[in-house]
Amino acid sequence: MTVTSTEQSTRAESAEPLELLIKEARAATRRRRLGRLAILVVAALVASLIVAVVGTSTPKAPFGSGDKHPKVSAFITSPCTSSQLRVTSDRGGWHANEAAAGQFTETLSFTNVANRTCQFKGWPRVIAVVNGVSETTTMTKVFQNKRPSLVRLAPRRTASFDIYGGDWDPIHNKACPQSTNGLLVSPPGDSKSVYVEVEEPMCGGFLVAPVIAGSSDRQSWTNTVQ
Repeated sequence: MTVTSTEQSTRAESAEPLELLIKEARAATRRRRLGRLAILVVAALVASLIVAVVGTSTPKAPFGSGDKHPKVSAFITSPCTSSQLRVTSDRGGWHANEAAAGQFTETLSFTNVANRTCQFKGWPRVIAVVNGVSETTTMTKVFQNKRPSLVRLAPRRTASFDIYGGDWDPIHNKACPQSTNGLLVSPPGDSKSVYVEVEEPMCGGFLVAPVIAGSSDRQSWTNTVQ
C-alpha cells in the first residue's frame, strides 16, 4: 500500500499530542518520586533531631548510685554522729554555776570536727562515769521555754546543751556521796557516745536540756517532759 504525503502529515500531527502526553506523564512520575524522597529525607532529619534532644536532656544518674532524685538528695543533711563530734565542758565547771538551792548547771558543747554539715534535734544521752566505770544514770528531759528545734551544725561550728543536778543530798543533809570523773555523751539519735572528762556531783541523775545552736546555753529549764 502506498502512503501519500497527506496521510503522513496527518499521522505526524496525531503523534505529537501523544508524545507530549507521554512526556508529561513521565515528568509527573519523576516529580512524585522526588516528592516522596524529600518527605523521607525530612522525616529522617526530624527523627535525628528528636533523638539528639532526648539524649542530651535526660539526666544521668551518678555512677554507682541508685538515687532517682539527685537534685533533691543534694540538699539532704545527714544526722550528726559521735564520730564527727568533739564534746567539751564549761571551763568554769559546775562550781561556777552552783545555785544556792543546792543545784548546779553545767553547759556541754558539741563541735563538728568533720568536713560536712550535719544536723540533730532533741536531747542528748548522758551517762555518768565514776572511777572509770559507767554508772546507771537517771536522765530526765526538760524544756527550756519551748520545744526543741532542728540545729544544723556546719564544720567547726558548735552547739550546746545544759545539764542540771543536785550538789547536796537533802535527805541525809550532807554532800553528795560521790563525784564523776567523766561523762559519756551521745548526740540525739545516736547510740554511740563520746567521753568527756568532767567532774560533777553525783546525788542521783541529771536533768538534761535539748541541744541549741551556739557554744553558750544560759537558759533555765521550765518544766520536765511528760
